Amino acid sequence: MTAEVDGVGVTLLGREGLIDAVILKHNKMLEKYNFEFEELDTRFSSYSREIDNSKKRHEEMLERIDVLKEKRQQLYHQAENIMEKLIESGMEQKDVNTIHDSIAKAKSLSSVSEEKAVVESILSVLAVGEPSESKASIHSKIEEAVASHEELISIAGLENSLTEDQKLHEDELSKAKPRHSWLEKRIQSHKEALSYWESLKNTDGEVTAV
Repeated sequence: MTAEVDGVGVTLLGREGLIDAVILKHNKMLEKYNFEFEELDTRFSSYSREIDNSKKRHEEMLERIDVLKEKRQQLYHQAENIMEKLIESGMEQKDVNTIHDSIAKAKSLSSVSEEKAVVESILSVLAVGEPSESKASIHSKIEEAVASHEELISIAGLENSLTEDQKLHEDELSKAKPRHSWLEKRIQSHKEALSYWESLKNTDGEVTAV
């Protein structure tokens, strides 16, 4: 319906026209907010998955680190227990003492390069004289201990990188969360309003607000 107000044509909406206008407004807002929310929600979900995966990998790494630490010490301990048999194979006591002191030093070192240098000195002592099963066993165990230490250092480096990546995703998630929550509430609000106006359209109830 059109009316003249001071010579200007003004369209006056009837009850149904007014309701349709309000419904259109809410649909437009829902379309706008849904588009942004779906895009943000995809990123939000991606960040959450990455954080969960990082936490899982981090836990696995920590477990592996504990295993390697224990394994390294056990191998050196086993090598020390075999040393008693070196005397039986003809090795002099002073050489056995040298190996014993070197093993004690090697297993306490945090530097792999220093540990390798000490292990090389042990192997050079073991190489003197006739080969024996006990020498071969000690040789094998201390080399395996060094390998465990190398893997331990490698995993520790990966753990630091993983921790940095996890923090980055947590920061991004923290930035996205307020807008994500706001959009979610706005969408719900417009849906409720839309439901109200659509139900009102099918009744004879009075239109009290827009």
